[in-house]
Amino acid sequence: MFKAKILVVDDEEDILNTLRGSLEDEGFEVWTAGDGAEAMELVRTKHPDVIFLDIHMPGMDGMEAARHLATLEQPPAVVFTTAYGEHALEAFEARAVDYLLKPVRPERIERALDSARRLTRVQRSELGPAGQGEAR
Repeated sequence: MFKAKILVVDDEEDILNTLRGSLEDEGFEVWTAGDGAEAMELVRTKHPDVIFLDIHMPGMDGMEAARHLATLEQPPAVVFTTAYGEHALEAFEARAVDYLLKPVRPERIERALDSARRLTRVQRSELGPAGQGEAR
């Protein structure tokens, strides 16, 4: 598993704390936000590598936040965490690297982080020979 800066976004404090605790126990630097607008501000100031993003939140929801993130020059990898399976297609259209159903199991977090660190062929070609290593 690679070490990354991670932002966890969820309006349910118990889920937020559980996921943050699991990630911090693995040595990750973790920030939290309660909605999409707060997440966007933290993305601008903290530059996380990966975002675990809930879909249903008050104000700016996860899908809207993901669409904003996708427009960034160097967007973080987005992993949706939700209790609803019916948004998976929309999530991947918003360029999510994974889609986790709550309650999130530790092995799924690890697989999602593995997906987040992999560069696509296009990304590797843009980086050239030096881009053959780990992401960020």
